[in-house]
Amino acid sequence: MNNIVQIVEDALVKEAKERNQKMFQFEKNKLYAYLEDLKDSLIKHKAFIAGGTITSLLTGNEINDLDIYFRNEESLIAFLKDHWQDGETYVTTLTKKSVLLVKGKAPDYRNVQLIHFKYFNNAQEIFDTFDFTVCMGAFDFTTEQFILHQDFLKHNSQRLLKFNKGTAFPLVSLLRVQKYSKKGYHISKPEFIRIALKCMDLDVDSVDKLKDHLGGMYGINYDKIINLGEGEDFSLDLVIDKISNIALREDYFKKPVEIKFDNLEDIIDSVKKRPIHIISLGNQYYRIYSSNKMKHLNAKAPFFIELNSKEYFESKRFYKWVHKESEGKYQSHYQGSFKYEDGQTATALGDHLYFNEKEDIDSSFYSQKGELIEVKVNHEDFVGLNGTSVHAKACTVIREVPKTEWEHWLEEDLSDDAPF
Repeated sequence: MNNIVQIVEDALVKEAKERNQKMFQFEKNKLYAYLEDLKDSLIKHKAFIAGGTITSLLTGNEINDLDIYFRNEESLIAFLKDHWQDGETYVTTLTKKSVLLVKGKAPDYRNVQLIHFKYFNNAQEIFDTFDFTVCMGAFDFTTEQFILHQDFLKHNSQRLLKFNKGTAFPLVSLLRVQKYSKKGYHISKPEFIRIALKCMDLDVDSVDKLKDHLGGMYGINYDKIINLGEGEDFSLDLVIDKISNIALREDYFKKPVEIKFDNLEDIIDSVKKRPIHIISLGNQYYRIYSSNKMKHLNAKAPFFIELNSKEYFESKRFYKWVHKESEGKYQSHYQGSFKYEDGQTATALGDHLYFNEKEDIDSSFYSQKGELIEVKVNHEDFVGLNGTSVHAKACTVIREVPKTEWEHWLEEDLSDDAPF
């Protein structure tokens, strides 16, 4: 009896697969032609493409970008590594929800969004997070078949928006109603009320929670809009006031400046949701490793623990190769008239002075020439990093580092990219 049931089930699966293949072979070929070098990797890592890509493909519209979903974190990271070394891939957006890869060169580049806020065993689990049935289409690279919600084709043909109350981000859905209306879709008043009521059900009591629920707005960076000023407590009324005149700003119609995230390990840390330690100075952010080494970040990481910058610089030390004039007195190799003295503050005559971190003392042009001094830099005097060079407006000389000590440092592997 069990054998008969299994035979029937296998026959039904085979019949469904053949029907799917006959119905969607053209669309599958078109999708594979668009994917080019991505196809084999997507099959290898058993990924899904879902959402707008499938909607565009099955409604005869141009594909603008790819939203890729994975069964587990390991597959996403492996996919990312596969395409990181091709020389034409870089990351422009890194959030708590996704990684946006730009693949190729203009004008033929593709936007490839890797979703990591959740992982999915099947297409239905993906659909459960979507907002509208017109998006509930997917292609499963395990079976190489399309999976569609029962109302996907009907509602797309009617250009009708039907809301899914289980969607992960209903505030974004409100914004997407406007987007879809420009494409000829419409929504009934009861459906719009359902979205509004779902938004009312959200527990939003902080700036971070609000940012988590907001998507992008054309030309606007939400980090800049809804940051609270000193002494301001979070309230939705305050946020509403802050964004009331956004459309009047000069930068409203400007595209956001593209940021490139060029360190694979930082990106993987975000995918793993592993908080990194950072400090912020003005609008600049620096990652702090367990070795206390600094690295400049193009933008604040999605998951972070912010350290007190003043306290960090109190314990931080930098280094410089100098010529020794007498005990406790030194002069610059680059400009002999510029002096350093133990326990004294030296202030730059120009824009800044140059130093290295302990791990980089051998990268200096004057490495091992003369003596090595250890200095302290106040956080307000720190200017920035340029490669392995540290720039500061002033420093206080702490000591001369004994030769035996810095020779030992050069022999050691001081590099440490481990997270805290």
